[in-house]
Amino acid sequence: MRARTELSDAFESTDYCVEYQNETVTLNLYHPTPAGLAAWIEGHNGPTPAWLITAYNPGGEAASDRDNRARESLLDNLLDRAGLACLPAVNRDTAGSWPNEPGWLVAGLEEGMARQLGRRFGQAALVAVDRERVDLIWS
Repeated sequence: MRARTELSDAFESTDYCVEYQNETVTLNLYHPTPAGLAAWIEGHNGPTPAWLITAYNPGGEAASDRDNRARESLLDNLLDRAGLACLPAVNRDTAGSWPNEPGWLVAGLEEGMARQLGRRFGQAALVAVDRERVDLIWS
């Protein structure tokens, strides 16, 4: 796993792009949550954050396309079976030196469950999106 400082820098320089109402909403760590997306989160979660979750590149280490797609398929199936409200998302490195990582903005998960899901897929951290701002939560 990459060093936490290096990972923190990478997370902070990422655009978190969520598909909402036929538009791409870009989120950045420690910035306010756009109003429309905040309303979606509140409608599905109340005061509890939604979580940006990906199965790609566990531990911040590049995995093969095949392994990433297999993990993504497993995550998709888990979220579908759980019946959670989800919006498609893509994590994009603003420097362009890291591949895009598809994932989901998931509503209806308590923090403990979100952390457990992140750990199951080897994620060093998750992005919490509440009605007011976007935060990084280490797994």
